[in-house]
Amino acid sequence: MTSRRVRIVLQARTTSTRLPAKVLLPVGGIPLAILCARRLGSSGREVVLATSDAASDDLLASIAQANAIRVYRGSLDDVLTRFLDCTADLADRDLIVRATADNAVPDGAFVDRLVSVFEATDAHYLGAGSSHNGLPYGLAAEVFTAGALRRSAVKTNDPFDREHVTVQLGRESGARQATSQDMLLSGDRSHLRVTIDTLEDYLTIAELFGRTLNPERMSWRRLIDDMTAPGARPARIPSRCVGGGEYGAVTLGTAQLGLTYGIANTAGCPDEDEASAILSTAIAVGVTHLDTARAYGNAEARIGRLLANDAGQRLRIVSKLAPMTDIPDSASAGEVESAVDASVFGSCRDLGRSRIDVMLFHGSADMWRWRGAASDRLAAHVENGVIGEWGVSVYTPDEAVQSMADPRATHIQIPINVLDGRWFESEFQAALAARPDMKVHARSVFLQGLLLSDPDVWPGWVADARSLVSSIQSFTTRFARKGRADFCMAYVRSIPWVTSLVIGVETAVQLREVLSLTQEAPLAPEAAEAVREVFRGVPERLLNPGLW
Repeated sequence: MTSRRVRIVLQARTTSTRLPAKVLLPVGGIPLAILCARRLGSSGREVVLATSDAASDDLLASIAQANAIRVYRGSLDDVLTRFLDCTADLADRDLIVRATADNAVPDGAFVDRLVSVFEATDAHYLGAGSSHNGLPYGLAAEVFTAGALRRSAVKTNDPFDREHVTVQLGRESGARQATSQDMLLSGDRSHLRVTIDTLEDYLTIAELFGRTLNPERMSWRRLIDDMTAPGARPARIPSRCVGGGEYGAVTLGTAQLGLTYGIANTAGCPDEDEASAILSTAIAVGVTHLDTARAYGNAEARIGRLLANDAGQRLRIVSKLAPMTDIPDSASAGEVESAVDASVFGSCRDLGRSRIDVMLFHGSADMWRWRGAASDRLAAHVENGVIGEWGVSVYTPDEAVQSMADPRATHIQIPINVLDGRWFESEFQAALAARPDMKVHARSVFLQGLLLSDPDVWPGWVADARSLVSSIQSFTTRFARKGRADFCMAYVRSIPWVTSLVIGVETAVQLREVLSLTQEAPLAPEAAEAVREVFRGVPERLLNPGLW
């Protein structure tokens, strides 16, 4: 048997009474009807926008055509005839998917699933969009054969039936031809409303898509989950002004977007929907900076692709040069400069930016090799505007002290957490005091997730893992923190010279949890000192994942 054609017919008009011209209102930066058409066609199926031939719909038709969307115009009131005419070329056994342009959540994957369910039956009609099947109001579409629509059309001349297209079809099929509970979505979400019928509806849906970096491609499941997830809309995170720039309390680390990163990572590298949700969440709550690197797999390219819109461009980028370990010490200044340029302009290309806000050396050794030629080149790129500022990512206080000796470097990234008291020793503190302009980014706050994990996840060579975990939990209880993550963040946030915490996540849910903890108070100074006293002397091998 040959496969059947499937045509999605998107019903739209501008003469809606409760919210006139709602299909032209902007959602996700484009008119609602255009968003609906692009989402429905996101899996490659044919979409036709079926509107009326009345003058009131001239603008709608013009906008759709300008966006390369096929348009059919027919009767304003007899919408059933409009459907019959715009599907006249289909065979009786071909499939029609009816959707309406006030429901933006359904997408190509939703249509694919509905068609798959339909084809697994011998039905002529299947509808999704009823409180009986647990779907949100407005997560709706119908699928039926062209022949079934034609047969039903000759059975009714009722104006109501002909305006609402499938009334007679549904009447003939009965409730048994509605999707059943859990067929499309597990659990009952019928209390949610995702249609646009009133101004309040519009504001809700516009806000939902406004938190989404890629409104045309974000999956319908992700959108529904985003409406219901605990802490889906955390309060705006705190920020501080350092050296004339605003820095959010958390900088989003993005190693996880390009690599399976972290000893405690069980989720792997996020897929495109998850990565988009992570970045959307960051923007929505006031994260100001992303931390990335040439060495983070394809992270820069994914960020560039997902942050191409205006909202994404507001995020500032901290990236790192590709490690220069393969360049010999005997290399000429020109060779070093070429390597720096290749990395800098590669980041610009992949990130889709003409300027990188902050560029760091991935290791401090590259800052000093070749008589400082690489540092001089970064300084030159600050002068020509390709880089805003530059600095270095270090592993030890000694590296930090040496790096801060160059007054041109204004950013430093250090690994610091509740176990690591090295940064309070006098030499580093004196060097830091001499550089009030230095922005300090704190990474390894959770030590790649180890500090949040049970002892059996820790490396086998850590003999006192159980004791360390017990002490962390004891402090969490003693200081009435919400959990170990809260305790770890509150400790680093209590350090007055830390500008921002660099934290990476595998899921948007994790990020929402992390960001919500910035609303909690940092540890008091005496509490932080008590922590340092207990964990004094933890070996450097544990503090530096590079030695694991």
